[in-house]
Amino acid sequence: MFRKMVNLAIALALIVGVSFVGADSTPKVKAAEAKLPFSDIEKHWAKDEIIKAYNSGLINGFPDGTFRPNDVVNADQFVVMMLKAFSTTTNGKTEFDMDWILELGDIRPDIAMQLGSLVRKGFDFKPAKTGYWAKPFIDLLYEISFLSTSDEVFPENYAVYKKQIKREQASYLLGLWYKKYENVPDPYYAELITTNSGLKDFNNFTNTSVKNYRAHVLLAGIMAGYPEGNFYPQRYVTRAEALTMVQRLRDKTLRTPYKPNLTGQYYVEVNGNIYLMSDEFKYDMYNSMAALAEKHVTKGYVGQDGPGFGVYESKETADKNDFLVRMGEFDKVTPMDLSVGVAMGTSRRMGIAYPANKKMPYAATYFDALLDLFAGNGKGVELKTKVVALEKTLGSKPVDFTFNNRKFELFSEKDIFTLTLKY
Repeated sequence: MFRKMVNLAIALALIVGVSFVGADSTPKVKAAEAKLPFSDIEKHWAKDEIIKAYNSGLINGFPDGTFRPNDVVNADQFVVMMLKAFSTTTNGKTEFDMDWILELGDIRPDIAMQLGSLVRKGFDFKPAKTGYWAKPFIDLLYEISFLSTSDEVFPENYAVYKKQIKREQASYLLGLWYKKYENVPDPYYAELITTNSGLKDFNNFTNTSVKNYRAHVLLAGIMAGYPEGNFYPQRYVTRAEALTMVQRLRDKTLRTPYKPNLTGQYYVEVNGNIYLMSDEFKYDMYNSMAALAEKHVTKGYVGQDGPGFGVYESKETADKNDFLVRMGEFDKVTPMDLSVGVAMGTSRRMGIAYPANKKMPYAATYFDALLDLFAGNGKGVELKTKVVALEKTLGSKPVDFTFNNRKFELFSEKDIFTLTLKY
């Protein structure tokens, strides 16, 4: 839906064309005789993945007709494979897949436009002809802020990329990519996966930020443990493993997401994402908010973002706001009628944000129903009277008050009031 809003110039060709160091794309007679692209993959567990990767232009073999699936890859080779996974090859020309560029425009328009800007500046996205071959690819990671130059795991230091890559480092790159360009999971759900993965060595990651995205690759289904119940974070990644991982990164149909046992957990699922609720009261209040929205918002549009709701004039307005926020153009955002939700994680709070002028053409009755819900015992009208009186004297600091044996906080900022129930 955002595609029409993103300049199609971002989809200009970004030429990738690269293979592993020492690789060659010349047809191999020996491999051809076996009707396989390489002579050493017939009995390999990743044979189908290797063939698919070869046919898509993701990988090439070596001059002797082999692929050497069990050879270990360096970090630079792994990064190039990640980038090439989002490319297509036509008539010998490899470039970013336009469909992916447009998908990226939906999710991260700022990054998509940065890529377009690089093209307009003459960035050719080819292996360096002199010096370090992987320099253009690695530089791109920092150009688009995928990594920061001072990143703890992969700083802007080419020497780091020339080393063999471990599974924990691969999970860091893949998990970060997933979070930045595909989905941001509930951190509390990610923590639940970390502690309930069933993998015996899932705590054997180096005690640095390299462990930050280990749950992400599991819940996404990009990486998995081994049958004996280990993840082996300190093992080096082979060529066959690398191409399997990056193909899953690009193609969701190849994934098998990990799903922990949620028995006894309070949670809701919103747009495919799981959000944990810390207690029954929060869970019940969230569901009541949802039911009241369905009942009272008969015009307008109710959008969901995590464990909360926002009321807009229309879906188009909600989508436009979402786009503008992700672009950082907050001054152009159209104010919503109101927003309401529960705090994530263990925080025992929930709140309603509404305009100071009380102009809520699509959410007026919803607002009153929410006040009834927050007040309890059908005392919404009394709570509203109390809140209106406090609004008139409210300064720059929050005001705490008690109503019907419940604790509340009222806060004002930029013509928006926020009423918070603390329990």
